[in-house]
Amino acid sequence: MFKMLKSGLFATVAVLTLMAVIVPVTAQASNESLKAVSENGILVFQTEDEQFKWWWDARIYLDVAGYIEDKNALSNGFYVRRARWAMKTLLWHDWYAEVDFDFAEESTELKDAYISYRGICGGQGYVRIGNFRQPFGLEENTTSRNLMFMERSLGTDAFAVGRRMGLEFARWGENFRVAASVFGADVEDFEKSEDETINFAARLNYTPIQTQESVLLLGASGALRSTDFDNGKVRFKTKPQSNVADVKFVDTGNITDVDKYNVFGGELAYMNKKFYSQAEYMTTNVTRMNDLESLTFGGGYVYAGYFLTDDTHPYNNDTAEFGRVKPSSKSGAWELTARYSTVDMDDQEILAGGATAMSVGVNYYANANIRMYLNYGMVNNNENATAKDDSLVGDDDFSYVQMRFLAAF
Repeated sequence: MFKMLKSGLFATVAVLTLMAVIVPVTAQASNESLKAVSENGILVFQTEDEQFKWWWDARIYLDVAGYIEDKNALSNGFYVRRARWAMKTLLWHDWYAEVDFDFAEESTELKDAYISYRGICGGQGYVRIGNFRQPFGLEENTTSRNLMFMERSLGTDAFAVGRRMGLEFARWGENFRVAASVFGADVEDFEKSEDETINFAARLNYTPIQTQESVLLLGASGALRSTDFDNGKVRFKTKPQSNVADVKFVDTGNITDVDKYNVFGGELAYMNKKFYSQAEYMTTNVTRMNDLESLTFGGGYVYAGYFLTDDTHPYNNDTAEFGRVKPSSKSGAWELTARYSTVDMDDQEILAGGATAMSVGVNYYANANIRMYLNYGMVNNNENATAKDDSLVGDDDFSYVQMRFLAAF
């Protein structure tokens, strides 16, 4: 406990020190005073010419869940899902940097830490280096504060690349976006005694329809990967779209003798005024050594939402994702949601299980900063979904009710 608190204190001091250095330098470099403005509910300090900016990005997610159990005991309770604190800055108009920590679970975890240059391709592109989400998947690259449901789907949680140390190039235009990266391991997984492997990822998006009222987004992603430290081991696992009871029924454990594995995904999203729908499917092929057969796993989802109020999900072309909902009324925005998702990790002698899940929910957006979720989910696990060490009973079909209170500021 002391070690965790000590690391959290160190991270806090580091962020405050960074702010103390950046802010005076920013003001002095431009020879202008900073002014405070509000951008979508975020307090931003910037110069008059907007050449220099800095702002906080803080988030608090408070979750509560109750489980209707079948064969395994699951813990009900209240949980701090995220307690995020990020410092972001724009320097000389084209340089951007951010550092982001999560303080949930009485520990400190470094999330994003990168520098990017945005002065290429006429302001419609960037190069960045550091630890960040790699260009793979729509749901994975949508920030958690803008997700339709409390947790990402079964397949995304299992197969998406996530955050890694890397170098990325991105370019976008009126109706397209392309991004490609070379990357290693997550910064939290750094090993001084082992060499990191080199991996590649890319994501391509196209919007044949893109107006204020309607958007059709098509996309494809791919990642060519080796095990992070050339140790021949890889593991795939997923949560049942709920995080209060910290269980993973579908979990391969460490698969050994892995030479390489490739992950591919397709994505589709459609927005028309109050209606929004999104779907993805991901598949991974694991090539093994010593004459072992290759493995193939997969998973996907489809979901939809409909606003009861006069609101919509805005599209951001520079990130190829749908952004923050800003209610059109002071009384807020109400949205009904439904999702189906599936994952399968049974192949050859690796019988890690499979699951399907149905979810329905209600989202309430009080304003651009405050949001509440209510989700009801039903999970159907197959007989092999027994966790990596067979500590759970398979063929467990359970349900849950969960809520989240979210503040992003």
